[in-house]
Amino acid sequence: MHRITRRDIPQQVITVLEGLRKAGYQAYLVGGCIRDLLTGKTPKDFDVSTNATPEQVRRVFSNSRIIGRRFKICHVVFGRDIIEVTTFRSNQEPKHDSFKHQTSDTGMLVRDNIYGRSIEEDADRRDFTINSIYYDLKTGQLIDYHAGIYDLRRGVIDIIGDPQKRYLEDPVRMIRALRFAAKLGFKISERTAKPIRSMAVLLRQVSNARMFEEVNKLFLTGHGLESYHILRSYGIFEILFPGLGEFLDNPVFNSFVEYALQSSDERFAGQKRNMPHFLYAVILWSKFQSELFRMRDLNESVVDAASLRELADLACPAVLRAQNAVTAIPFGIAESIRSMWSLQLQFLDIDDPEEVASIASRQLFRGGFDIFRLRARFEPYLQPYVDFWQPYYDESASRAHVRAAKNQEREERRSERRALKEQQRAEAPKSRDLASEEFADDTDAERQDRLARARAWRASMHLEP
Repeated sequence: MHRITRRDIPQQVITVLEGLRKAGYQAYLVGGCIRDLLTGKTPKDFDVSTNATPEQVRRVFSNSRIIGRRFKICHVVFGRDIIEVTTFRSNQEPKHDSFKHQTSDTGMLVRDNIYGRSIEEDADRRDFTINSIYYDLKTGQLIDYHAGIYDLRRGVIDIIGDPQKRYLEDPVRMIRALRFAAKLGFKISERTAKPIRSMAVLLRQVSNARMFEEVNKLFLTGHGLESYHILRSYGIFEILFPGLGEFLDNPVFNSFVEYALQSSDERFAGQKRNMPHFLYAVILWSKFQSELFRMRDLNESVVDAASLRELADLACPAVLRAQNAVTAIPFGIAESIRSMWSLQLQFLDIDDPEEVASIASRQLFRGGFDIFRLRARFEPYLQPYVDFWQPYYDESASRAHVRAAKNQEREERRSERRALKEQQRAEAPKSRDLASEEFADDTDAERQDRLARARAWRASMHLEP
């Protein structure tokens, strides 16, 4: 017995499920969407599992695309909405098909495109029991091969299969276990938790692009503070942020990061978006500041000493390079981090009115000031500068609010126009259908006669036949 109904599922998802079934394939909802629905949460994404291969899914839906190399999947696109469709996986390890199945020397899966034939096989390949519950739209039934519903009720994160083997295949599963524990408030089963501390070093083998996405999920989606605590307890935080281990015993560092993450969680709860550049600028600030002071001390013995801002331009790339080795920070985000760190120094210069006006008009002024204001809670000498800049911040926020309201109005008008056009297209008579009705009773001879007269007219008008 459960409370999931069709009303809980977006129409685009139903379109994909029914489209695959009509094409002769099996199709189920699975994973986080079912877990969230069963725990009373609103799913962010809906994932479909099917026995159709990505190529077959592509043929069923013209609005789809195949992505991925390590795991090939299909995205069915409905405007801004994307429905992820995955093919059943198999637990078999082929001996002579390295193109579809590859592992590294340590046993990590580099490529896994061996498809399963049944939902049972696919369930064995899922990571945790609570993510292996399937929903059959046609029958309304839940299908659970690994007691996922039982673990949901107990509030337990339990991995499917042998933990060490599963972590060797994909070390990110360790982070996922901790993230689900932080997000759901669940306990991690003893057998699932036991290998994590000793195997956490394997995370360094994961691509930095993938790790960037995983860190965003940990800290930007409403449970950043709890993620920070649980990552520290398992010794993984310093792996994700190299060079910060020396700060973890500093109470000021911890208080600063904890307060910032708590604020971000509150923003998310208020349906405001958290940004990666703000996250990294906060967490890495102490490391940047330490590097800047180190350069300043060395710089004092130089005859032609560089300014503090010039030193900041040298310290920033050094810090981000070290971080980029673990999490691939996109160039635009890195530039935003650099700008916000630079603003921390510029906020101390309040004597030149023209410079003040220039700083207050910058794109990242409010983001930089948010960090500055956070710092002032733990660095009291900054408070007079916070008081100085606060009116500029309030004015900038007010202008941004007005712009957002205007953009919202424009978007609503666009949506109304699109809806009206779609309605007009739906109600408009189709000329092809009218023509078919008009000539429906013509014999073949009459149709041929009509075609002949049309060709003669085109020839007389010197048009192409």
